[in-house]
Amino acid sequence: MIKIGTDCSGIEAPIEALKKICDIYGLSFEHVFSSEIDKYALKYIRDNHTPGVIFGDMTKRDIDDVPDIDLYISGFPCQPFSRANKFKTTVDPRLNLFNNCLDVIQNKKPKIFILENVKTLVTLNDGKYFQEILSILKNLDIYDVYWKVVNSKDYGIPHCRDRLYIIGIQKNLSKYNFEFPKKKQMRDIKEFIDLNDNTIMVKKECNYELFNNIPNDSVFIDIGFRKAKFPNSNKWAPCITAQPNMWCVPKNRKANIKEYLSLQGFPTEGFVQNISDHQFKKKIGNSMTVDVIEELLIQCFKNINII
Repeated sequence: MIKIGTDCSGIEAPIEALKKICDIYGLSFEHVFSSEIDKYALKYIRDNHTPGVIFGDMTKRDIDDVPDIDLYISGFPCQPFSRANKFKTTVDPRLNLFNNCLDVIQNKKPKIFILENVKTLVTLNDGKYFQEILSILKNLDIYDVYWKVVNSKDYGIPHCRDRLYIIGIQKNLSKYNFEFPKKKQMRDIKEFIDLNDNTIMVKKECNYELFNNIPNDSVFIDIGFRKAKFPNSNKWAPCITAQPNMWCVPKNRKANIKEYLSLQGFPTEGFVQNISDHQFKKKIGNSMTVDVIEELLIQCFKNINII
């Protein structure tokens, strides 16, 4: 029984990944806790998952109230780091909930932790913020710590999404040096088109230039980037964001929920959609990619002989 807790849980990509792994390898897990401050994400979690405890604002909880876990995953918010990179401003990592993640790691000592953030954290402020985070984690002297910027399209999903992953494995459990999973063949992006959705939407005049500049065989583009040419849009989708601007070119309409979910590796049926399409697309855009978490967890579990 693998006890998992997630912070900044979103729509629970880690739980979906763990479900897949347990089905494949005959394992079982207990969803011990989630945490979220977004009311739409909380609503989704309550109707689609069964965490033992749901925390709201993780900055206001008592660490003694957090249950013990084997596996801890947090996609701690990336907006401050993204904003700092764009506007060249300074950001203290403590404002980015890292210290709250650290509280869980330090006090609950999960066997494995995975932290996710934007890739710009690695180079922001000449890498000082990132090196400080790594130094803090390593100085706990509990974990072997590894990191890499990983792209979703390297793990089968045709979705260009670069994210930083920091992995910690307890030193006394680790059998060998962890290696990030090898790349997998990317699936054909055309498989991700919902052919049953024949909704026709009128292109806005402000987007005419955009549609004239993209390849004729484009599949998914982001109409929020009107000057972009999307040269590889016949191979993979651009990074899904919290601004739901993804357009399905062959179907001449905005990408729908099924397409959004599949491009992040989520199941496209068997869930309760209890929030609007707009809010759901925003939550999907803020999520980790399920297939990436799945591959990382498999490697972690092999490292400590769970599988």
